[in-house]
Amino acid sequence: MPTPPSSDLTASLLAQRHVFKAFLKARIGSEAEAEDLLQDALVKALQHGTEIREDEKAVAWFYRLLRNVMVDYVRSRQAARRRDEAWTRESFTLAGDPEAERQICGCFERMLPTLKPAHAALLRRVELQGEPVSAAAAELGMTANHASVTLHRARRELRLKLEAFCGDCACLERCDCDEPVG
Repeated sequence: MPTPPSSDLTASLLAQRHVFKAFLKARIGSEAEAEDLLQDALVKALQHGTEIREDEKAVAWFYRLLRNVMVDYVRSRQAARRRDEAWTRESFTLAGDPEAERQICGCFERMLPTLKPAHAALLRRVELQGEPVSAAAAELGMTANHASVTLHRARRELRLKLEAFCGDCACLERCDCDEPVG
């Protein structure tokens, strides 16, 4: 089991907590996400604080740790965005077939009331009304980042419900929208 970091390291990092948070917020843009990243970094610092070399300053070491946490965060967000965009393209691109589009929208709209209210509201605004995520977030009292995460979860929840209700892409061939939604 690793030795715990010294109380000097802990005190040094906590004394500059507000500076570290400002550093993250300036790069991330969201105070809430900056706080989350800072807490993640502080936990890592406490777990790996004994790795500081003697010639290295604790604050410089922690800034390097913060930069690594930010890089991981940005990569994770980009990967999630690419997954969401790919799923949206695959699920809602209908190659100009208006009948299939009408049928999918019918199932899509029928499934919305079965979702969590926040998920349904966000999907309705972004997917059906074409609002940008940031605008929908503002209207729903969310941060843009929180809305992006919620939208990702809502799309996943909707996809599962559509697959259970319609089968895999059954709406492209036929739609049984008269069946009760369960």
